[in-house]
Amino acid sequence: MSTDSAISIAWDVLKCLVAPLKRGFSYVMSSKSYADNLRKEVGNLEYEAERIRHAAEGAENNLRSIHGWVPEFLASAEKALIEARDLLGKFEKASKTCCHGTLPDPNCRYQFSRKAKHETDDIKNLILKNSNREISFSGPAPGNVAALIPAGREGKDVVQSTTTAASASSVDFESRDLMIRNIMDALVDNRYSVVGVHGMGGVGKSTLLVDAEKRIREKKLFDWVAKADVSQNPDIKRIQGEIAHELGLDFKKEEFVSVRAKLLCERLEAEGKTKKVLIILDNLWEQLDLKSVGIPCGHNNKVMGCKLLLTSRDQRVLRREMHCDNAFVLYGLENEEAKRLFETEVGGKVQVELEPLVEEALSICAGLPFLILAIAKLFIDTSYSECKDALKQIWNEETGEVINKTLRVSYDRIKREEAKSLLRLCVACGVSKPSLEYLVRYGMGLRLFREASSMEEARERLGSLIHTLKASSLLLEDEDGNGFKIHDLVCGFVISIASRDHPLLILKDNNKLLTELSKDKLKSCEAICFPYVKLEKLPEELDCPELQIFMLFTKNNFLEVSDSYFNSMRNLIVLNLNGIRLNRSPSPFQFLENLYTLCLDRSSLEDVAVLGKLKGLQILSLMNSEIQRLSKEIGQLVELRLLDLNHCSNLQGIVEVDESGKFEMRNMHVLKLHSLPHIKNFFIAKSAPLSSTSNNLVGTQIAFFNGQQCLGLLTFAIVLIGHMAMDIS
Repeated sequence: MSTDSAISIAWDVLKCLVAPLKRGFSYVMSSKSYADNLRKEVGNLEYEAERIRHAAEGAENNLRSIHGWVPEFLASAEKALIEARDLLGKFEKASKTCCHGTLPDPNCRYQFSRKAKHETDDIKNLILKNSNREISFSGPAPGNVAALIPAGREGKDVVQSTTTAASASSVDFESRDLMIRNIMDALVDNRYSVVGVHGMGGVGKSTLLVDAEKRIREKKLFDWVAKADVSQNPDIKRIQGEIAHELGLDFKKEEFVSVRAKLLCERLEAEGKTKKVLIILDNLWEQLDLKSVGIPCGHNNKVMGCKLLLTSRDQRVLRREMHCDNAFVLYGLENEEAKRLFETEVGGKVQVELEPLVEEALSICAGLPFLILAIAKLFIDTSYSECKDALKQIWNEETGEVINKTLRVSYDRIKREEAKSLLRLCVACGVSKPSLEYLVRYGMGLRLFREASSMEEARERLGSLIHTLKASSLLLEDEDGNGFKIHDLVCGFVISIASRDHPLLILKDNNKLLTELSKDKLKSCEAICFPYVKLEKLPEELDCPELQIFMLFTKNNFLEVSDSYFNSMRNLIVLNLNGIRLNRSPSPFQFLENLYTLCLDRSSLEDVAVLGKLKGLQILSLMNSEIQRLSKEIGQLVELRLLDLNHCSNLQGIVEVDESGKFEMRNMHVLKLHSLPHIKNFFIAKSAPLSSTSNNLVGTQIAFFNGQQCLGLLTFAIVLIGHMAMDIS
C-alpha cells in the first residue's frame, strides 16, 4: 500500500471521528442559539395554531364542516408546545443551579441542545405540512368546535364568540382571509410587481386593504409599506405627502408638485436597491400617472424598483391603465358570512319576532358589508311592524335602487336636520375626506352651527354632528382615527336622491361639462363644486340665482375669473376659489352682499381692497396666496371672525391705516399668522400692551403701536376687541 493511500484512508477515518465530536462540541458551546431557535419556532407554531383555531370556529358558526386534519393538527401543536416549553423551562432552571449560575454544565447543555434541535425541526415540519391546507367545506354542521380546542386552552387564550364587534373589519371571514393570503402570496412572488383587487362599490375593498396592510406589516414581508387614497379626483400633492410620511421624507416646504415627485422618486429608487418596498394605492378610478406622483416607473407607466397593491371598481383600470400583473375580484360576503356580520352589528341574536325578517334583509344587501351594516341598524330597538315597513320601502330588484332606498331609510331616520345639512355639505366638497377645518368655516357661513357663538364651539358642534352621521353608517371612520371618509355610494345617493330639494353638482375634470349643462339645472342648483379640475378658462358668467355654495379647486396656476362671473349669484354664502387670479377693481364679488365665507387660498391677489365691500364677511382665508399687503379696506370687515394669513410668504404688512393709526376687528376670534418671513414688525393691542416672540416671526415684538413706520421697518397694527385666539406657532 502506498503512503498516499494510507494517508487518504486515515484522513477519512479522522473525519468520521471528528464530525460527531464537532457536533457534540457545538451542542455544548451553542446551547443559547439552540434555545433561541426553539423559542422562535414556538412563537410561529402558537400563531399558526391560533389562526387555524379561529378560522375553524368561524367556519363552524357558518354551518360549515371542519376537515379531519384540523383537530389532529391542533392536538399535535398543543403537545409540541407543551414539550418545547417544558424543555426550555428545565434548561433555564438547570443553568441557574449549576455553581449558582457562574459555570455552565456541559452535560446539561449537550442534552438540551440535542433535544432542542429535534424539537425545532419537528415544529418546522408540522407548520410546513399544514400551513396551506383547506380548513372547512360545505356540508352538515360538524357539532361543537370547542372539541377542536385542546384541553387547557379554554378561557382567556381562546377568542370569545363575536358579540361586541362593531364593523366588518373586526370579524374574521374565511373568504376575506383567503383573499388576503392570496394577495400576500402574489406580492412575494417575483413574477408580479403590481397586484390589484377590483369589485363593485361597497363590497369592502378598502376594508380588505386595511386588514391586508396590517397582516403584511405583522409578517414583515416588506421593509417599507406606504399607503395613499387616490379617489375619483386625485390630489397629487396629498398622495405624495401620505407616501412620504411613511418613508419619513419631509418635503412640506416644497410647494411644486414636480419637485416633490423628484425627491420622492430618488428616495424610492435608493430604498429599492437594498430593501423591499410596497406602495398601496386605494380607490383608483382611472390611470394614475406614477411619474407625476414620484413612483419610479418606465415609459409605459409600469412600476420599477418597488411593488404596488391597488384597488379599483373597474378591472380595466387595473389591467389596461396600471398594467396589473395579477388582479383579484372581490365579491360580496357569502350568505353565512353576511348573517354573521349582521348579527355582530345588532349585538348578537336579533329579537325572536324579528328573525323572519333577517333573510329578507340579507337578500337586499347582496353581500355588501356596507349595506349589511346600514340595514342591521334598522333591527336595533324597533318593533316588527316598524322593521317590516322599513324593509318594504327599500326593496327593489335593481341594485342601484336598493342602495339608494336603503340609504334613504338611514338618512330619513336622522332626526337632526343639521346633520343632514352637514352630509350634503360634505358631499358638496367633492372629496372623500373633507377637511374638518374647512367644514367649520363653511358651516359658520351657512349658519349650520346656529347655537355656536365662537369658532371653538362650532368645532365642537361639528364633532357632534359627525358622530351622528357615523352612527348611521353614512360616514365611515378614517383609518388614522383623526377624521372620517364618505363612501362613494353615499355620495351618489346624496347627489341623486337626498339633494332633490337642494340640488348640487359635482363637476369632473372636463371643460365641456359647463357648456353641456342645461340652463334650468344651473338655475335651480344650490351648490357647485369643481374638485381639483384642470380648466383652461371659465365662462364669462354662470346663471345660478339659487346658488349658495361655490367651490373651485383648480390644478392650473392662477385661473382668471371674469368680473361678471358671479353677477347672478347674489345668494352666494360660501365661496372657495383655490388657485385663481384676482385683478384690481371692478371686483367679481361686487354683488355678493350675502357672502359669509370667502376662501382664496393659493391665489394671486393684486389688490385686496376689493374685499372691503363684503360687509357681512365673517370668514376670510388667504392662506398660501401671493399678496404683498393688506390695505385699510380690510378694516371695514367689522364682522370678521377668522382671518387666515398662514404661509403668505410675500406679505409685508399693512401700510395703510386710518387716521387713528388703528385697524379694528371687533368680532375677531381667530387670527392665523404662520410662516410670514417678510413681516418685520407686528403690533397688536387688546386692552393693554402685550409682548411676546414667535419662532416663525423672528425678532417680532407684539405690542401696541400707532401704525407708523419705526426705524424704517414696516408695521402691522391691529386693535382687537373681545375674545381672540391667535395662532403664530
